[in-house]
Amino acid sequence: MRSDLVHRAAAPLDMHVDFILQRRLFRYRPTRAHAAGLLGQPLFWHCDLPRMQQAYYAGAILGVHYWPWQSERAWKECNRQIDLIDALCEHPATRRVRSFADWHYAKEQNQMAFGVGIEGAHQLNGKLERVQELARRHVTYLTLTHFSKNDAVTPCMGRGANEQDGLTGWGHELVHELNRTGIAVDVAHVNGPGVLDVCNISRAPVLATHTCARGLYPSARGIGDAQIDAIAATGGVIGVIFGTHFLCGKRKATTHVIADHIDYIVQRVGVDHVGFGSDYDGWLAAIPSDQRDCRDSHKLTDILLERGYSSHDIYKMYRGNTLRALRRVEAIARQSAAPWPSNSSA
Repeated sequence: MRSDLVHRAAAPLDMHVDFILQRRLFRYRPTRAHAAGLLGQPLFWHCDLPRMQQAYYAGAILGVHYWPWQSERAWKECNRQIDLIDALCEHPATRRVRSFADWHYAKEQNQMAFGVGIEGAHQLNGKLERVQELARRHVTYLTLTHFSKNDAVTPCMGRGANEQDGLTGWGHELVHELNRTGIAVDVAHVNGPGVLDVCNISRAPVLATHTCARGLYPSARGIGDAQIDAIAATGGVIGVIFGTHFLCGKRKATTHVIADHIDYIVQRVGVDHVGFGSDYDGWLAAIPSDQRDCRDSHKLTDILLERGYSSHDIYKMYRGNTLRALRRVEAIARQSAAPWPSNSSA
């Protein structure tokens, strides 16, 4: 089968795209087609609705950010950015994801589906009851930390980063509450011990939406073999980031380095635990040098086919695995009739 047909059928559901931050900071208009960036495509200019349509995207989970330390301003900004996503989804070519079924409805109606990912529990400012508000606002996942230590967990890089501290007692309660309310737990940016702790207690599949394999290249932003195994054991999904400096330590590298990390994870835990997690527009120092923007994501499809992956494998990695995990997250929440107990021994 021709690679363009495989890519179109696979229809990426990108686990992490960050253009809402540019919308908030620079009034970037995601409904308008923008020109690609220059010189290795640094920082942003990677995605907007028209270019994602050209790239045959099925949808994306849009990151919500604030400076990575706890404050009430962070909570207010979190809600402002969710408002922006809601406003974006008033466009007739889009659908705001409010339940698992919306991913399918959007595809049937030829709409771009957009979910919400909160990047960092610091935006809760230590208030567990805010998880229920995020659930009422139909948040898809919460990344437990960004680039700063918070009340829940320690990051793999950034302020307070280390590889000793695990999930805090409040962090245990947070994971339980996320499971109970149907918000997926994302461990991208979490340190090694924290990832293992999350996987040990989560009743639902755990996501690592935009990361890489330390066993292939020792980036602090990556996860080790034990963490890969633990995420897979939950039924979770690991999205491979498109930032070349995290993948191989170089700005100048091609899309082959993304495929290398996919190969590594597949060889370790199988094709059912790989996802599409570009981190486009995420202030990356560079995306692959053979890519201008999301319209060149098909180059990964070309390489995966060359390496012997089937069209069904590619569908799983681009969309199917993530949908399976999110469906399970929602189902477990529906089964949770009673509040989770706090883990007082943590």
